[in-house]
Amino acid sequence: MSLIRHSAWAAAAAVTLTLARFALVAVVARRLSQAGFGQFVYAQWLVDLTFLVCSFGATGVVGRYVAEFRTRPERLVTFIVRWRPFAFGLPLLTGSAVLLGAGLSGLRLGGVALVMLALWAVTNGLWAMQTAALVGLQRFDLIFRANVLAATVMVTGALVLPLQGSSGALLFGLMATACGVAATLGSVAIKQLSAGAGESIEPSGWRGIRGYAFNIWVTALLWSLVWSRGELPIVRAYLGDAGVAQYAAAITLFGGAMQGVMLAAAGVAPQLTMLWGSGRRDEANATARTVMDVQLLLCGSAALLLICLGPELVSLAFGSAYRQAAAPLVVFAVGLLAMSVSSQNHVLQIATNARFGRNTTLFGLLLLFGIAVLLTPLLGLTGAAIARAGTMLLLTIISLVVVNRRWGAAAITWRNVVLVTTVVFAVAVVVALGSSLTTMPRGILLGIGWALLAVSVRDRHDRLLSTHMPRFLWARIGRVEDRPPQLAKAINVKGA
Repeated sequence: MSLIRHSAWAAAAAVTLTLARFALVAVVARRLSQAGFGQFVYAQWLVDLTFLVCSFGATGVVGRYVAEFRTRPERLVTFIVRWRPFAFGLPLLTGSAVLLGAGLSGLRLGGVALVMLALWAVTNGLWAMQTAALVGLQRFDLIFRANVLAATVMVTGALVLPLQGSSGALLFGLMATACGVAATLGSVAIKQLSAGAGESIEPSGWRGIRGYAFNIWVTALLWSLVWSRGELPIVRAYLGDAGVAQYAAAITLFGGAMQGVMLAAAGVAPQLTMLWGSGRRDEANATARTVMDVQLLLCGSAALLLICLGPELVSLAFGSAYRQAAAPLVVFAVGLLAMSVSSQNHVLQIATNARFGRNTTLFGLLLLFGIAVLLTPLLGLTGAAIARAGTMLLLTIISLVVVNRRWGAAAITWRNVVLVTTVVFAVAVVVALGSSLTTMPRGILLGIGWALLAVSVRDRHDRLLSTHMPRFLWARIGRVEDRPPQLAKAINVKGA
């Protein structure tokens, strides 16, 4: 299956889950009080964070080494046999740890709600383990089906269950059910990986795997705090559950935009891993640059949309009660540009055995928390958003500098970086200074910004991405597999 096909399935899976979570949050926000909605958002963050703490890198390591060992089936069997006990045991550990986290954070829940919270944490962990293994296999079709099933359960349940007055128990039970049923899909494909005779992996090989697992575990944990919702405890401490609800409305729209722009990189990470592992490093760098150019165009376009139409988007999704979330949304939107270096960061992760991500994200965590503690009590939601967006952009600058030093200026299309950054910052300043602007002037500003990006962002062959990419996708999708291998390789890496 070609890179384009993998990316299409991965994109479909990501879109399905993103839309489902967005719909779930929108429905819950309208059906619960702001305090109840804030409690749910905090519980969701707690479940995700607790699993990351308890996963010890098992998801990251299986995603990498299943892809890397696919050409060596005997070695893959040995690896999977060693990984499988962790795939089941660590989610169980998560279920116990989340209860401790709920108690320490002062989350007031009844006995039934606590049981449902623990069950949610267990099933969420099992689903995450299986998804990571399927990513390594590049079975994005199975991930898509699992996401569709989970989405159906989540959204349908949120619409029909009597959530008011359930103290979170019904909602937590719904999430546990959705994660549990999704975790059943793909189990046969994972089980088949351990069939057959294994090949001994040398001690140095296991040390390398353990080292990568540790580094990717620390990196993923720090990444979640820095790039996801790590500042929520600070927001909750200063602004309460109602403040968390408002902040969650803004960050949910921002998160949806993040998922959207990341579609350009969907399915690319295993491809980059395979290219790097097989010694085709120049090809991996060329692919990363191509993907970054596309993501710059998408990030800039999505950021302009959030900046110019933030109040309307917030009201449409969550209702007029959450219109206050529009101010931090503008700040978040500027930070969206950080997503454009995801492919470059992945190559750096592989090249440094995950040390680069670990070290930079640790620095980012200290910066995020420090700024958030200072600005949240002074500026409220906007202060917390400044801490997040500023940290993301600074880490992006660090990544660009390191890529430039390692592989030279040719690894990055600097012209695109400058153009997109200038347009987004200029529009954000205009909107921030013109707080009284109505929808029509902001809509005109959005159109001007989009037009500037469309006629400015080019690939390394000096072709306008806004016109080349649609033609390329239309001409190539579904046809790459039928071409000779060398031509397919050229299309996937150079043609884009």
